Amino acid sequence: MEDCRIRPFERSDLPALQRIRAAAFKPVFQSFRETVGEKIAAVTFAGAEAEQASHLDALCKDESGEQVFVAERNGEIVGFCAISLDRKTRVGEIGLNAVHPDHAGKGVGAGMYEFALDKMRENGMAVATVGTGGDPSHAPARRAYEKIGFGPAIQSLYLYRSL
Repeated sequence: MEDCRIRPFERSDLPALQRIRAAAFKPVFQSFRETVGEKIAAVTFAGAEAEQASHLDALCKDESGEQVFVAERNGEIVGFCAISLDRKTRVGEIGLNAVHPDHAGKGVGAGMYEFALDKMRENGMAVATVGTGGDPSHAPARRAYEKIGFGPAIQSLYLYRSL
């Protein structure tokens, strides 16, 4: 990761972060649609991509309570990671994050997560958490989290039914 630099988010980064988010999560939203079927997906996930884009916008506002960091490789933004710190419980959480698919599997994600863990330690956190999906499209994220030592996991399932 020596050619990757992680730095705090700057307002001018947001368009690049939105492009990375859209590209990285495209297969995730497709997987969701395939898993539940088009009839349920048309209702359940109709606005999911727009909601996620709005969520990223909110994270990048100073008053969001989360910190957003950007990964650059050779001056190009290739990923981002949001973290939150709960000083009362001493639990830090890695939130919305993504690596552009063109840079996936090259250590960018693991580098961002290690950076996030260091920030949590610096701020007195005792535990770090991260949430991810259990479907096949989230397998690369699960591998990256496990690679840097996350585990054990408490699995959660969402079950769907047409009415």
